Amino acid sequence: MTDETLVTAPERAGSPFRRESTGRFRNRRVRVPDEINLKSCGLLDSRAAAVHRATLAEFDPNDVLTYPILRPVYGMLADRFGVDVDSLVLTSGSDPGLNLLTRAFPEVSRIVLHQPNFDGWAKFAAISGCVLDPVAPDPGTGLFDLRDLTRRLRAGAPAFVVVTTPHSFTGQVHGARELAELADAVAEHGSLLVVDTAYLAFTEGGEEQVRELAGLRHVVRVNTFSKCYGLSGARIAVTVAHPATARHLFDLDPEGPVSSLAVALLQRSLREEAVFAGIWADVRQLRARFAAEVERAVPGWRARPSGGNFVTWDVPDRAAAKAASRHLLDQGIVVRDLSGSPGLPAAVRIAVANEAVVRRVVGALGDWYRGGAA
Repeated sequence: MTDETLVTAPERAGSPFRRESTGRFRNRRVRVPDEINLKSCGLLDSRAAAVHRATLAEFDPNDVLTYPILRPVYGMLADRFGVDVDSLVLTSGSDPGLNLLTRAFPEVSRIVLHQPNFDGWAKFAAISGCVLDPVAPDPGTGLFDLRDLTRRLRAGAPAFVVVTTPHSFTGQVHGARELAELADAVAEHGSLLVVDTAYLAFTEGGEEQVRELAGLRHVVRVNTFSKCYGLSGARIAVTVAHPATARHLFDLDPEGPVSSLAVALLQRSLREEAVFAGIWADVRQLRARFAAEVERAVPGWRARPSGGNFVTWDVPDRAAAKAASRHLLDQGIVVRDLSGSPGLPAAVRIAVANEAVVRRVVGALGDWYRGGAA
């Protein structure tokens, strides 16, 4: 008698398990000694590092032996965002939070959003079977108009409507009134507004612009702590939603990957809010000087108004953007060339780190320009 467990099944050409993957989202990040990463827009500030160093020095390794206790940090976050604890869902970074939303509502088949946008939305759309329904910025100004999202939304079935404020490519900030008008339109349509506030801490008065949205049944806010508290490596974020929506997310067990160490780092950061508020204020001041100094060093570069911890410059052409980015990389400074994105025919985005790094970037760009870029 043949043991069927030892018989190899014939390969079938039509099998869904035999197709090739693009491997598009594989993490290939590397850390190069002395290289400064101004592409990812992390919070590169020694004061933030000092807070985290203190947390790590005091962290009890026994806490790794057990699952994290989340109730205390939920209480702190409820106070920070002005909502009930039942409105909050902790996740291991904002990516899982956004992914949860698309998986929790499988009936929804499209995602209406401005483009360019966070690359992860394409990934979440593929996972959930949604179709991206992108809306480009105004071709004349390169600016986004939330009314364009409303018009696109009304042309189809209920959808996830995505707004990032400040916008992660350009730094554009949306005010309270236009957000409220979009939220009303989304509610009327039976859709869900997803507001990504990764960079909002760097916008003066930013929390006031989204405060009226908190707790609405048809609005979800996703807030990573990677940028505002310098916790990119810890991977922790919170989703703020109506309790009825939050319950759908909890059905998918979102808290499982959240680690004790990430919780400890976040709790300490929340207790040190004054330290971070000072950092955010300094970034805002430095951001304005950075924009102006680069414009003086490199004629023809024009900074866009930004509410994030970065500045995006429109530059004369794609060749200049590529050459400047290459020159900075040769100097150990990594930036993001945005050229070719919708509304950004030729542009470079550079994070605001600290005074020393800003001086280094401005000097390097000035050398590049004087060396023949003109």
